Amino acid sequence: MATVKNASVFYFSGTGNTWWVAEEICRHLNDEGFDSRAYSIENISAVKVASLIEESSLVGFGYPIHGSDLPQLMKEFMEALPQYPGKDALVFCTQWLWSGDGAYLGASMLKEKGFAVKWGQHFLMPNNVSVSVIRLPYTNNPDRLSAVRQRATRKVKRLVSRIAAGKPYRHGFNPLACLLGSLQRVPYRRYYHRLQNDIAINREFCIDCGECVRLCPVGNLYYAGEEIKTKGNCILCTRCYNFCPVAAVTYMNRPHRPERGEPYRGPIENFNPSILINAF
Repeated sequence: MATVKNASVFYFSGTGNTWWVAEEICRHLNDEGFDSRAYSIENISAVKVASLIEESSLVGFGYPIHGSDLPQLMKEFMEALPQYPGKDALVFCTQWLWSGDGAYLGASMLKEKGFAVKWGQHFLMPNNVSVSVIRLPYTNNPDRLSAVRQRATRKVKRLVSRIAAGKPYRHGFNPLACLLGSLQRVPYRRYYHRLQNDIAINREFCIDCGECVRLCPVGNLYYAGEEIKTKGNCILCTRCYNFCPVAAVTYMNRPHRPERGEPYRGPIENFNPSILINAF
């Protein structure tokens, strides 16, 4: 009887895109004979992570790209990992248009931990930036979202088939991709700390449901008496902005404009952002 290979995929997802890709990768890995599962890095203990990595023949890491850079939580997660010499790894990122070297950037961090990153891929997913200051197209139209998911699924299948066959594939792992990524990353990192204090609550619309406080992955939002305030350590995932039921969260002092439609609510209909927060 063939030995079943274990795979653990760790991800951070702000509004659901990376979660969806991670689950899709695991689903197709299971079809190829793997025993795989995806884990949000939010609230998972270092002991649990170490145990999962040790027992896995393949370890995956996924994240959304912010300005051709990794989200702060994923950076910290990777930096805290111990050494795993020779452990096979997959790195993937989700993006709206392009990131240049989004997967390579994470792979370079994992290489320092001894991982053998044999697979790297970028997945185009719906734009979840619906703040009014950034006039980029986005949609919640089910048909359009379905078309995007179908394209991503085809790419997942191709990636998983290479993994099952033991054929390395690393997209964007070249000097040109790194140069293109740096064109976004250098200015993004320069202004990142300034952007961390740009989330606020519009008291005129806020209904004090506490959803933004509960969903924030870094505790940037908190109650000060009866008022919700910020600590200035936002990681720009926009989860609070996208999932506030009354669009009371502002960015750069600008509210969401209703004429643009609802803020992005996740890659599938009736998406529940609570599943992005799992505890072990």
